[in-house]
Amino acid sequence: MVGIIYRTFDEPRDYERGIRLARVGDLVVSKSGVFEASLTTMTFGRVWLQSGSDSLARSLRIEIEDSRRTMLFLTDWHSVPIIQSGTNFGARDVVSFGQNTSHFQRSFGPTDWTAISLPPGDLEAAVHGFLGSDIGDPSGSLWGKPAVEHLTRLRGLRYELSRLISSGEKTLQNPEVVRSLEQTLTAAMVACLTDRIESSRAPGGLRHQQIMRRFGDWLNANSNRAVYIKEVCTALGVSAATLRRCCEEHLRMSPMQYLWLRRMNLVRRELQQKNLRTTVTATAMNFGFWHLGRFADEYRSLFGESPSSTLARRPA
Repeated sequence: MVGIIYRTFDEPRDYERGIRLARVGDLVVSKSGVFEASLTTMTFGRVWLQSGSDSLARSLRIEIEDSRRTMLFLTDWHSVPIIQSGTNFGARDVVSFGQNTSHFQRSFGPTDWTAISLPPGDLEAAVHGFLGSDIGDPSGSLWGKPAVEHLTRLRGLRYELSRLISSGEKTLQNPEVVRSLEQTLTAAMVACLTDRIESSRAPGGLRHQQIMRRFGDWLNANSNRAVYIKEVCTALGVSAATLRRCCEEHLRMSPMQYLWLRRMNLVRRELQQKNLRTTVTATAMNFGFWHLGRFADEYRSLFGESPSSTLARRPA
């Protein structure tokens, strides 16, 4: 089966819901401007590819389940580095997230990324078949900085497949052609994930990763209200200093700044909800903003419009 779907977005919530190769949430815009994003999803036999592009600095949370094995890389050699799971992640890097793991990602401007995934067991079988070795514990994430020729080949295949599918190339109707290209993609993926691989990169290691996972889980469980540093630290059983180190490592901002940005994004999301009877004042106060004049100024600075304009534009 071969197919391609291209979608564009002007709201972060719709964009995060469209990402197929992982469960993505908590997308928090952190810089003013017009949010624009796109997703290109390709199905190619047993291989899935998805490329995304988003225009503003933001943070988000990636949750990996126990289904498909996914590898992430930035789409081209000129991509601006991001922070992935507490470490610098640039155009030379790849990562395959372990099963049942959770990761924060932070960008600082326009970002273009690509993810490729295989069904459960396919990557492990391919590594064993090509190299006669094992890839290791599927719950462990694999970080790599493969040789330039390996990553160049993978990027080239991604562009070529997009071109072939978009143009309606008739050769793709032949099952053997599809199987051959599927194997070629798998081999390129294996080459990148078995060359110069590390099990971990983040300076805080596993402990900080676990704290950030609990932080994300707790925020998800309290997503409809404002939360503050003291109650977060109490709930997680960590000191404010430890939480600050974890957030600065994984988000490149303090927990106070992140929680403020989260509250602003939650206000915007609620003002956009269809059929919800509310006012700007009620929504702002529900998320802990008591100085309404300052709130309105900061909202306009972050999102490029007044909160009343957001409310007026929501679907009927």
